[in-house]
Amino acid sequence: MPIRDHLMAATGELIGTTMFLFLGEGGAKTAQLSRAASQTDVATVLSNESILFIATSFGLSLLVSAWLFYRITGGLFNPAITLSLWLAGVLTSTRAVVLFFSQLLGGIIAAALVLALLPSTNVSSVNTQLSSGVSIAQGFFIEMLCTSALVFSVFMLAVEKHRATYLAPIGIGLTLFTCHLFAVVWTGSGLNPARSFGPAVVSGVFPKEHWIYWIAPLLGGVFALIYFEVLKTLKYNSVVLDQDSDKETVGLRPVHVRFYRFIRQDPNAELPSFNNDEDVEKGAAAVGASNGDRVDSMGMDKTGRYGHHGSGFPSREMTPALGAANGERDLNEGTYSVPAISRNPLDNVNTAALSLNAPPAATRVTSEDTLS
Repeated sequence: MPIRDHLMAATGELIGTTMFLFLGEGGAKTAQLSRAASQTDVATVLSNESILFIATSFGLSLLVSAWLFYRITGGLFNPAITLSLWLAGVLTSTRAVVLFFSQLLGGIIAAALVLALLPSTNVSSVNTQLSSGVSIAQGFFIEMLCTSALVFSVFMLAVEKHRATYLAPIGIGLTLFTCHLFAVVWTGSGLNPARSFGPAVVSGVFPKEHWIYWIAPLLGGVFALIYFEVLKTLKYNSVVLDQDSDKETVGLRPVHVRFYRFIRQDPNAELPSFNNDEDVEKGAAAVGASNGDRVDSMGMDKTGRYGHHGSGFPSREMTPALGAANGERDLNEGTYSVPAISRNPLDNVNTAALSLNAPPAATRVTSEDTLS
């Protein structure tokens, strides 16, 4: 791969990581302005508003930064993600090393900018550290599991290509937002070695548990990779078919279709079709109506028309053809000659078909008969 490409990736990752952490840490610093002066217990000092402010700052900062640099470097900004993608074979060894150190340098620059631009008497105000009462083991697993969730979102939304890949920054940013809501009180929500290493270098404060913010995120990324590889091996996309397809999912059917098939005791039965909405309404009434209800015993509805298209009754346009076989049409009297109409729609269709070839004896119906 040309050196130019590596330099472009390194520069983009450096600027992107600096932008992401500068905005995120700057938001965290701003949220601290409303905190109480006591630092004895972070859990009691951080208000719900401050937690939401910090989580939103980091979540939206990652969303915007990743979307801007996605087509330049991939928008990783996290050594834990870089390691996981290298193990997955997405990154070459050279590219992974270049991005890894670019991200660490970006974390240092971002922390220096926050410290230089914002007034503060506490140089370690954006450092990540365990809250009082949180043990080493608790802090380790909080960092590991939250980082694992973040890296898994990267694999499923960005690495695994699908119809919504272009929206991956939204899902990844929301994942970081959610993780901060949970972890920021207890561990400071590092989830990123560059996030913890930068402020520690600038402030010169390395707490004794600083190693947690390296080992736990890197190990969490490896666990996310293992689970992703298991899903790929088991062909997870065969569990829910056509999840990214525009086609109708074959396994789903509307309730009324399933009910109709249950009544018919036929799993492949299709609903009867009608030509238009008016025929649907009138056809349903003709099939299910009783004597004197919309359709009388002769198949004439209250509008004075014979039958309905698609309902099984001959329409008015068909009626002269049925009677014309015997020459029995009287326009002066306004009468039609029609064969006897059965209540079974299938019988009427058969009768109509036979009348076209060998007309049967017709029954003469007058206008007085139809009105009685």
